[in-house]
Amino acid sequence: MACGAFVPLLTLLERQAAEAKPRWTAWRTGYLFGFVFFLVGTHWIARLSNVAITVPWLKYPAWLAASAYLAIYPALACALAVGLARRSGFSLAVTFPAAMLTVEVLRASGELGFPWFQPGYALHGFPRLIQLASLGGVTLLTAWVLLVNVLLWRALPFGAGPRFGPARRLAAAGFLAALALPWVWGGKALHAADAMAAQSKAAHGTVALVQGNIPGEIKWSGKHEPEILHTFLTLSAQAASGTPHPGLIVWPETATGTYLRRQVDQAIEVARLAATTGVPIFTGFADYSYDSVGTPHYWNAAGLFPPGGVPDKPYAKRHLVPFGERMPFQSWLPAMGKIELGQAEWTPGDKPVLFPGPAGPFSCLVCFEAIFPDLAREDVQHGARMLVNITNDEWFGNSVALSQHAGMAVLRAVENHVPLARCANTGLTLLVDASGRVRARLPVFQAGVLAGDPGPPGLPTPYTRWGDWPGVLSFVLVFLLLLRRWRA
Repeated sequence: MACGAFVPLLTLLERQAAEAKPRWTAWRTGYLFGFVFFLVGTHWIARLSNVAITVPWLKYPAWLAASAYLAIYPALACALAVGLARRSGFSLAVTFPAAMLTVEVLRASGELGFPWFQPGYALHGFPRLIQLASLGGVTLLTAWVLLVNVLLWRALPFGAGPRFGPARRLAAAGFLAALALPWVWGGKALHAADAMAAQSKAAHGTVALVQGNIPGEIKWSGKHEPEILHTFLTLSAQAASGTPHPGLIVWPETATGTYLRRQVDQAIEVARLAATTGVPIFTGFADYSYDSVGTPHYWNAAGLFPPGGVPDKPYAKRHLVPFGERMPFQSWLPAMGKIELGQAEWTPGDKPVLFPGPAGPFSCLVCFEAIFPDLAREDVQHGARMLVNITNDEWFGNSVALSQHAGMAVLRAVENHVPLARCANTGLTLLVDASGRVRARLPVFQAGVLAGDPGPPGLPTPYTRWGDWPGVLSFVLVFLLLLRRWRA
């Protein structure tokens, strides 16, 4: 589907460029395309649990507003592609991929960054194809999707030029080659990873992921704290007595709905279980601290309860959900923090934290953070040998958003060649190896434990070393085309 999704749009834009339509025509086309796409794609916003929103009816205008905002990006890409094609003399086959890739990088950036639905993520279920992400991240996958679309568009017998001329035959050959090469290379990459894992003598360690399946109306009521904690303690005790013995137990984001580390009676219970079983427990929780002048700061945090000692310094979520966990742009406009939409108003963390794991240090990505490649890359550069993604996707209900969110997290493993353990309150809970293959998963909306070995980390990747170089190249190409336009 992704390999031909842009062909109708390209055909329409080509006609507009050839007929010298007003510039706003391409913008309008891109906006309509984007609005319909995002309206359908984000329909789950209108299905969010009422527990997730202080004013439940706001989810409906929020759905429309999100679609209207996100549609600006494909509108900008279409207008830029047509404008560059007209003034530079290059075909849309050149200007469209460059413009679209550049705009997709912009869409994923900043406090309002939302890389959800970036075209490269459509490949997350094809392990052989996503091996390209180790070379240049999800942006390289997006570039491949755009290239395949352009080649297919040029190969089809419509549009400008002879219906079956040499150019179309060349495009058809390029299309087939573009499909085959990543498939072949990905197969070899997976074979090499399996061979290296088979030869590895290092202990990888079993991880036990506890899916509590706590409904939001219970979790956030403040009336069921002992029962919630009992659920997690019982499941964890079962996991600790299993075979093989786990080296780490993981609970999801804000697992108990309490300030667990600060609530002494609950913290003691968790510490006692860790000491009794000899297995560290890593969990998400709400936390707070005071600055030098006594102002409280609240964190969406995660931390480790070791078997013999007090909890280590927790990790604080770095990239918060705009309008849900914090009003954006407060560093520029402090008054934004006074707007009350029912958001949590957490304070963002500022750095990764490494925790000792059964096979080396691991880092944490809390919920939404798993869709931002730069955070995982920063963690791995700091020494993480496994990524732990904790989340509470109960807000989404049993919608397609569950698989969309989890699919994006899978790419973080491939990009950095490190395994990923994803623990969700209601699902999807996954164990993913360093090549992005899902080794095991739990059914959604069922309490349970997923225990297994996610496998060893692989060799350092070009993406970990060099970052998003395809995005940088797209900016350079657009700049050169703009420069040619300016000189025209």
